This record gives sequence, C-alpha cells and structure tokens, in this order.
Amino acid sequence: MAKKTAGFFDLHAEKLTLGLCIALVAGAAAYSLGGSRFAVNEMGPAQLVQSVGEAADSARQAVQSARPQETKSVKKDPSKDPVALMQKWYGESAEGLLKIAQVEPMLPRAVPFPPPYVAVSGDSAESRRNLAQIVSPSVPMVIVGEPVEMTFPNEIPTFEEYDGRPPGANAKKVKKPYVSVAAQVDLVEQDANFRTENYPDGSYLEVVQVHLQRKDVNDPRRGWEDVNTYLPFKPMTRPKFIDRGGGSFKFEGIDSFRRNVSTGAEPICRPKLPSTAASIPPVPYLDEPPKRTDNLSPSDAAREAERRAKSWIDRAKAAMGGKRPFKDRDYDAAYLLARSAAGTLGAPDKLVQSAKDLMQEIIRKMPKERREAAPAVARSPERLMPIVAHDLDALPGHTYVYRMRYEVFNVYAGNPGELSNPDDARKLTVFSGWSPESRPVEITGDTYFYLTRADEKKGEVTVTVFKVGRRGTEKNEYRIRIGEEIGRKEKRGTKGDFSTNALCVDIDFDRVVNGKKDVAMIYMDMTDGILRERILSLDRTDKVLEKLSEQKSASR
Repeated sequence: MAKKTAGFFDLHAEKLTLGLCIALVAGAAAYSLGGSRFAVNEMGPAQLVQSVGEAADSARQAVQSARPQETKSVKKDPSKDPVALMQKWYGESAEGLLKIAQVEPMLPRAVPFPPPYVAVSGDSAESRRNLAQIVSPSVPMVIVGEPVEMTFPNEIPTFEEYDGRPPGANAKKVKKPYVSVAAQVDLVEQDANFRTENYPDGSYLEVVQVHLQRKDVNDPRRGWEDVNTYLPFKPMTRPKFIDRGGGSFKFEGIDSFRRNVSTGAEPICRPKLPSTAASIPPVPYLDEPPKRTDNLSPSDAAREAERRAKSWIDRAKAAMGGKRPFKDRDYDAAYLLARSAAGTLGAPDKLVQSAKDLMQEIIRKMPKERREAAPAVARSPERLMPIVAHDLDALPGHTYVYRMRYEVFNVYAGNPGELSNPDDARKLTVFSGWSPESRPVEITGDTYFYLTRADEKKGEVTVTVFKVGRRGTEKNEYRIRIGEEIGRKEKRGTKGDFSTNALCVDIDFDRVVNGKKDVAMIYMDMTDGILRERILSLDRTDKVLEKLSEQKSASR
C-alpha cells in the first residue's frame, strides 16, 4: 500500500495556532496602551505632553521678551502678561499642569494633599549629637602692673551704647594697680571636638564671657573667689527663658543676643584697660594682631613670618631670664612664646627648629606637675586664640594664684531636636574647663595698710598705713572707728599722702578664726563700692608687713 505523505499544515498546525494567539495578544496590548484608554479630551499621551510643552514655551517666551512697564497704566492681555504667566506657573495660586494645559480631569482626587511639611531639627536618633566639649585655656600668662592712672566713665555704658571711644573729659581718674591674665585657646583641638559631635562645617567659638578666679595665698581660709573682671561696658542682658509647658520652651531675644556676641567678640575676649600707661601680657597676637599676608609677595610674607618668630623667641628667652618686660623668671610665658614661634608658618626651617629646641628646654625646666599642662606640640599661632581678663581689685601686699575659663553661646539652645539629650537645649551657654593654675604673683603698689591693734572698750582699731615712694618707705598709724576713712593726706611735716580711699563700715570684735577669738574690720573701697575685710591675727603675721617695717627702719 502506498505511503501517505503529511502536508505542511499537518506538520506545523500547533505552531501556527500558537503564533496566531501571540499576535492577537500583542495587538490587544498595543491597542490598550496606545489607544483610547489613556486618551483625555481625545488627546493621547503624546498630545498631552505637546500641549503642556507649548504652554511652558509660551510662558518662557513671554518672560524673555518682556519690557519695562510703561509709566502710564495700560490694560494688558493676561495671556501675554509675563508676570501673570509666571504667577500662573509658580505663584501661590498656581493651577497645576492639568489646568494650564486646559485638560479636564476624568476623576476627582482620590486622596487629599498630605499635611504641610513642618521643619524639625534632626530626623533620626542617629543624626543627633551631644554638645561638643569646649577646650580649656592653656597655661595662663600673668603680669602685675604698677599703679597707673585709669579713666572710668561716670556711668558705664550698655553694650549697645559702647562705641570703643575713651571716656569724656568729665570721667573719673583713679590710680590703681592691676593684674592681667591671658591664655591661648587651641582652635585645632576645638575643631576636632566639633567634628566628633558632627557639628556643621565652619562652627566656631562664640565667646560670651571670660571668667577669672583668684586664690589668696596669704589667707588659707579662702578658696577660689570669682573676680569682677573689668569690661568697658555693662554685661549683656541675656535672653529670658520661657517654659511653655509640656516640654516646650524658648529663649526670648536669643537672635539679638547672638548678634551682640558676634559683634562684641573683640572687647569680650580681649578688653583693653582704661589707661594708656598699662601693659598687657605679651601673648602672641594679643599685643600685635595678625597682619594680612595674602596681599604680600612670597618674599615679603616670608620676611614677616621670620620677624614674628624671632620676636617671640627673644621674648621667650627674656622670660626665662626674668628680663624686661618680665620682672621675674616666668617659664609659663616663655613656653607660650616659644610654642608659637615653633609653629610659625613660612619662617625659615632653621629658625623653627631653634624655637622647637627652646620649647623643649623650657618644658624640662618647668616643675614636674607643670609639664603635664604644657604639651610639647608646636601649633600655628593663627590657630591659638588669645583671651585676656583684668583684675582691678587685687590688694597690694597679697599674693594670688589665678585660673580662667570662658563661656560660649550654645548654638543648639532652644533646639532640642538636634541633641541626644534634649535638656542640653535649655542651656543658653556652655563653659570650658578651667585653665591650669597660674604661678603665684605678688601685688605691688604704693600704698599698703594693715590692721595692727584693736581696743574693744573704745570701739576702735589701729590701722598702719605705709607709703612707698622713690625716697623710701613712710608709715603712719590711724585710730579708726566705724564710719571713718582710713588714712588721710597729712598737712604738716614731710609726710605725704596716706589716704587709702577706704572707709571703715564695721568692726567685729567677736570674730572666730581657726577656733580662736579674733577681730575683723570690714571696709569699703570708695572707688567701686566693694566690701572687704581685714583679720587682726592674719595682718599681724603678714610677711609683707614685716618687710615694709624693715624698709621703714632702714630709711631712717
């Protein structure tokens, strides 16, 4: 029997059927995606895009071809007014793309707009930070000034009133000794602290106040006491903290306070004494502010760097030897000067190495406990910010040690969302640590007085006043009762002016000191109204009193 031959259809029927189905599905998809399903007002996606583009191009051309408005009021066609077109696209009443393209939406909105965006500080716990640690000042440099004439205004101006000019002709003139304490703040270390806590780039110290404390070596009963440091203006009024309840709070007036801190940085950190005869500690860039070098040629800039480094090295050597302008050997001052010289950028390598060797020599000569506060790391003086504070109330004949710290504006005050500890936002300011203790300094003057005897029955005390001058030391004794001035200007004889500008306001014959009955005289400094006291047992055994008495005997 003949063999049947299979045709093409028989062999490929299944494949043809499958191909036909695929073609039908592809055609349906093409019609669904590109057809009338996505047509709006008989316009497909391509036509909608073209319509919106034409509207945008029309607005662009209108703005580019706009001309200055005519002085006369002319009614314009809103469709050609460039300002109106800009407001239509970007104004508060912008209609949106659908209406601009004149397309009617097929369906109403299914959901409302989301709530308005509320700006908050910090968006996650990971992005919050602790307050950065504020670096402590360096070893302080202290100088004691001889009594000089100082000029004070009759009324101290507020910060807003202060203009930097000296007081007028009617100002008060008083001769006073003074103590100036200066230190350096390491801005490199502070920048590292800012970065550790993820502070914004460019963060810096906004100093609100420099604080100073002293401890009287003559009086072991007393610890550290706050010094009423001199400022040429009244302390700034600080923002008022307002607790709104429920954990909400604010600082009223914080913006203006921060502006004042910024504009008053120089007199806050480095106030000048009210006397042209007064000196200040020769801390680098305190007595001579930095000079701009960006407008100098490379050779001139190098010479300027060499000049500064040499000057600081010479002063460091003078401090080591107790030579002018230093009265005694001062290794603290020598260290600060040598360290800055060793870090002077642009100075000759040989000179820089000489400064480094000098710094190491100074550190070796320091007492062992002092070396810990004197890092042997050179630092560019441009990154060592000088601060200074003045004590005008130190008593002649007393020996003090000083320490200082500074207070800075908390940039996250009132902003708890940025901080890991929200309570830190309630702090308007934050403090640095205290500097190391200064070397002891004896306050010298031309007038000294001591409580030397007491008579309880008569209700009076005897005060011995010493006057030190070029011709020697003179003394006089005065019996003082409550309400009387201590000392006076003598009218007869060769004795001069023994006035102390002090007024006795109270005498305590029942004071107990170290478990024993003693006598205390409370007096007021009539220059500034500050109350102080003298203790009979302490004054009688004072070493300066003994030295002055010997000088008086030798001058006879």
